[in-house]
Amino acid sequence: MNIGIIGLGLIGGSMSLGLRKSNFGDKYLGTDSNQENALNAVKLGIVDEIIPLQDLILQSSVIILSIPVDGIEKILPIILNKIRNDTVILDTGSTKYDICNRVFSHPKRSRFVATHPIAGIENSGPISAYSDLFYKKNCIFCDSELSAPDAISMTERIYSTMKMRRIYLTSKEHDFYISYGSHLPHVISFSLANTVLKKFEKKEDIFNNMMGSGLYSTTRLARSNPETWLPIFISNRKNLIQAIDAYMNHLKIVRNYLRNKEFHKIDQYIKKANDIKKKYV
Repeated sequence: MNIGIIGLGLIGGSMSLGLRKSNFGDKYLGTDSNQENALNAVKLGIVDEIIPLQDLILQSSVIILSIPVDGIEKILPIILNKIRNDTVILDTGSTKYDICNRVFSHPKRSRFVATHPIAGIENSGPISAYSDLFYKKNCIFCDSELSAPDAISMTERIYSTMKMRRIYLTSKEHDFYISYGSHLPHVISFSLANTVLKKFEKKEDIFNNMMGSGLYSTTRLARSNPETWLPIFISNRKNLIQAIDAYMNHLKIVRNYLRNKEFHKIDQYIKKANDIKKKYV
């Protein structure tokens, strides 16, 4: 069984390494618009061979689509037009509704399984890929009732092989929840980084010597690839605006407590926020 991977960055590369570690499949074929990524993917053993997209579609039993979400939305209908009737396509995009809606009426819609393996780091490219990226993380399956049973079964095997937990949602539910759980934290990180960079743009010595670990950990995501995140923000714009508004309201609450010297309320606010540690299991 040939596995074709379109997009050989962190996610696509890590999926390949994770599956190969468990001897899943026979041959791994890849394609990437970035020539450096393609060359590195071969050197690092992520794929056995780089071939043109057209050949990958025809030669693969399973196609993993791991490119920015706007690219997935554009190319998915084209791939569905060309696949065999038993080929399975799955994507790894961080938004789902626009992608699913784009192919809702496609004659071969049932061969597509919409998934989002929730895992990642701020670094990108195949050089950052590693086999255990997805270990014991969650993978969201969206609108799975629209996919053929054998396509779902194959995709479940893939994520089970990488020891991922599976959750089933509609694409609308996914995009709403993920706007708070992933997209808003990235907005916050980008915004905080720009705030500090602007404030200390001419004070490198203070920046380098006075910034604590809190800033480092909170701005870690600010190093994420804009080619990945701009399309995500555009695709999930409405949900993300609501999430940003909710967050801004909480910033205003803290600001008002400080202005009014209501320090006991800040104490209560922090203690309430501490409850988030109970949510992680």
